[in-house]
Amino acid sequence: SFESFYQLDGDEDTTIFHQAIGVVALITPWNWPMNQIALKVIPALLVGCPVILKPSEETPLSALLFGQLIHMAGFPSGVFQLVNGYGRSHVGEWLASHPNIDMVSFTGSTRAGKQVSLAAAPTLKRVSLEMGGKGANIIFDDLIEDNDFEDFQDAIENGVYEVMSNSGQTCNAPTRMLVPQQYWDFALGVAKETALNIQVRSAHEEGDHIGPVVSQSQYE
Repeated sequence: SFESFYQLDGDEDTTIFHQAIGVVALITPWNWPMNQIALKVIPALLVGCPVILKPSEETPLSALLFGQLIHMAGFPSGVFQLVNGYGRSHVGEWLASHPNIDMVSFTGSTRAGKQVSLAAAPTLKRVSLEMGGKGANIIFDDLIEDNDFEDFQDAIENGVYEVMSNSGQTCNAPTRMLVPQQYWDFALGVAKETALNIQVRSAHEEGDHIGPVVSQSQYE
């Protein structure tokens, strides 16, 4: 059963009723395509919500593969539906504004998240937004002991590597590194050298390097 009742301790007149929200539209980003699809679709299905998935138009193949897996697993027809297409003024906006969809979950840019909220507002559906940000990486000088900068330098290098993960295409990348002002020049030199030593090559090649970004527009 996808419904459950809970009675509060000592309160026979109050009952909590857990019920599936209903039909949910899931709009996923391109930077972690299969990861984001799984994180949204699986919990929704587990609690009994029919799902309409709209993946990013930049990365449709992961969603097609996921849909095949759902079909092979024997889910009833219509429980999982996949719709490819553009978001703005197209599929994403149509899903967010549709009166028969009870909830929309969106992960992506702040700009697109605002559009999802505006499109969903007239229907008063539930909206869940996970939008891009600027993660702060604060490195304190207590890592420096007896004029030994090794741990401080390691923290700076690791911070740069975290930014470069997934070719820098991560919403929680710590792209704002904050250090004490007196160590600014030192930190800048270490960060610059670390970044310049990172190689960019084809994602199809094995090795200690990063691949290109997803598209020309993302590069620009």
